[in-house]
Amino acid sequence: MRCSWPLALGLGWVLTWSSASLPTWSQGVQQQASLAWTEAYVAALERQTDLVLTREPLSAPLTRLELARWLTEFFGYVPNPKQVQEIRDLEPNTPDYWTAQAVLQAGAMRLYEGNEFRPQGDLTRLEALAILVRALRLPAPSQADIERWMALYTDAAEVPEVGRALVAMAGEAGLLVNVPDPAKLRPNRILSRGEGAVLLHQALVHRGKLPPLPPPVAQLRPSPAPVAKSVQPEILQTRVIPEAGVVLPGQTVTVEAQGTPNGKASVDIGDLVRGLPMEEVQPGYYRAVYTLGPQDSALSPDIRIQLSLNGLETRVQRRLPQLALGKVAPPRVEPLFPSSTPLPQPAPAPPTPLAASHGPRITAIRLHPQRDLVEGDILTIAIWGDSGGVAQFDLGKLALNQPMREVRPHHYEGTYVVAPTHQATNPTLRVVLTKDGLSQEYWEIFPFSIDGSKGTRPTIQPASGPVVAGPPRIFSVTTNSTNLRRGEILRVTMQGDPGGRAAFRIVGVTPEVEMREVAPGLYETQQQLPSNMQPVNNGIIEVILERGGQRAIQTSPSPITIAP
Repeated sequence: MRCSWPLALGLGWVLTWSSASLPTWSQGVQQQASLAWTEAYVAALERQTDLVLTREPLSAPLTRLELARWLTEFFGYVPNPKQVQEIRDLEPNTPDYWTAQAVLQAGAMRLYEGNEFRPQGDLTRLEALAILVRALRLPAPSQADIERWMALYTDAAEVPEVGRALVAMAGEAGLLVNVPDPAKLRPNRILSRGEGAVLLHQALVHRGKLPPLPPPVAQLRPSPAPVAKSVQPEILQTRVIPEAGVVLPGQTVTVEAQGTPNGKASVDIGDLVRGLPMEEVQPGYYRAVYTLGPQDSALSPDIRIQLSLNGLETRVQRRLPQLALGKVAPPRVEPLFPSSTPLPQPAPAPPTPLAASHGPRITAIRLHPQRDLVEGDILTIAIWGDSGGVAQFDLGKLALNQPMREVRPHHYEGTYVVAPTHQATNPTLRVVLTKDGLSQEYWEIFPFSIDGSKGTRPTIQPASGPVVAGPPRIFSVTTNSTNLRRGEILRVTMQGDPGGRAAFRIVGVTPEVEMREVAPGLYETQQQLPSNMQPVNNGIIEVILERGGQRAIQTSPSPITIAP
């Protein structure tokens, strides 16, 4: 008999089952019945991965560890070694340990009391639905929606009060496939591997990662709810990235909110920007990204989010006392992602030998640029950590074991250039720092896409418009740094009239290098300085903009120095 214990389902719900609600012997016999109906779902999953789900019987109970493995494989969860949680019943630094860390850090699964993961523990259908609801981050339903869903099932009384909303959320996402009786949820039945594969398949269909199979007869859906003339929008949760530290010009602040879907959201960031539109990236989840300009500055800014729907509006406001934006005196916290521009540093202390049981430390990481990448773009991976090591990185399957250089003490950099054949969505970045025979690894999901089929001149050049009489205008010229070393990245940005051909050069040092028009009137290029490049002292960067047979030239206001 399965022991009784508290079951953390999600959204703060904690349920306790008594022995009266445990699966009966007859239910166990039914679970061994034919699961042929699940085979099409299993086959669809196996086509997407190297996993062989049919290696074990589909009728066997699905364990918590196997579900965790499936989630890391199909949802792409990667553990962060800096955010490990104590797990008392898994051996540290084993594959199963890191699998559990990945799903725990993603918020999909949770530990039991005593920090136990219970890897070989089984799952009820309701527990599995709770895990997938958390993995999908589904919006909470209204009370009316809950009642509409529960009215469909003859065994609704077996669902605890706090699990009713869970059923409604799972139903809206298409997870409730009930065989053989579509009107029975069987929330307390032990889940088989075949049934678990069906739930996972439906979750991936909801995310748009798999095409749906023909609608199963075992899936019920309530009649549409009456459309309310006016619904007061709600903002349920907000998140600001980062919430503490220093964000310098050229870096970004991301604001996210969860609330009523299908609304119109915007955000104010201190006095820097008002009414910045937030995109609804999935139903009920809104996001805006703001890049700090050269003159932006704010200390402990207020973040104000507005959500409107059907003429009604809701506002929330947060103050971030530990966040500094721009060139202001920072609050007393360590920057989350330090700038790649070298800052004055105190003389380093004499190195101390590392303990034999500890590897080198990676203390911070920064990726630039923070946007979708196309052909020719250069992604710079910068890490801060123990000096004197050997660093390398992988970026999905696009770049493997790429070397990183210690450009200055404790600061390593590596670069990746997008090739025409490279394509990936949210690839996993893996950084390894090795010193004295010991290593530390860092994983992060690159939150943008890479598409090398874009970016050639025929696809990036904007549609030609009416040519304004006179030479084209250049409004501004900026660089990412005025003090660089050979092998580092020089980024030049120019704002001017759109639809032209742009280039830059270091006068007397380099030939003209073409710039891309990444947005109307915004031209940009990134170039890795050659390792054999001659040193430059107070060099002049000159940009050229041509349009309609006429040319404009302007120099950067700050000279550039390039050291060996």
